[in-house]
Amino acid sequence: MKKILRCAAVLLVSLIIGAGTAVWSLTGLSDARSVKNGPWMTNLDIGTRQTNMFVRAMIARFGLFALKKSEAVYFVAYRDSNGEILRSRCDYRITGGDFPARWWNLTVYGSDYHLIPNALDRYSYFGGTIPRDGGGRWAIALSASPKRGNWLPAGDSKVLFLNLRLYRPGRAVYERPDRIPMPLVTREACR
Repeated sequence: MKKILRCAAVLLVSLIIGAGTAVWSLTGLSDARSVKNGPWMTNLDIGTRQTNMFVRAMIARFGLFALKKSEAVYFVAYRDSNGEILRSRCDYRITGGDFPARWWNLTVYGSDYHLIPNALDRYSYFGGTIPRDGGGRWAIALSASPKRGNWLPAGDSKVLFLNLRLYRPGRAVYERPDRIPMPLVTREACR
């Protein structure tokens, strides 16, 4: 009986360690190839044959149909520029300019990794249509309550994340993704 209990305990511990490792890997935290730039993260192996099984599983889990690396590079932000988790109960101002890419878009997702339903059917902005100031800079309000100007509805999803896609990126994106100009994500207020 002792032997059976010992085997059951080893099996249980193994299952817990295995499940924990899988969750840790799928969140992308384990990947040493990830690159940070402020609150933004990317992995330049996405869309290549060098992508390991953990990154491939992460792509499959979160519904990202990754294009080839030469076509697009993906950046995600789960936190604001001060390192705080993005939450729908807070108002944010996302500011930036052009990126070294032919085309880009910025999309907000809810905690379920899906688009956030809203009456405007507005989920993202992209470089070709977003109004800019005289210096070529743009600003987007991310909030659960309506805002004037460029507004992305945050809904009631509790936790949010942003996805910035750079299509046909320039050489600088591949060579130094940690140094290209990225949007600031500034928390303005919380409820």
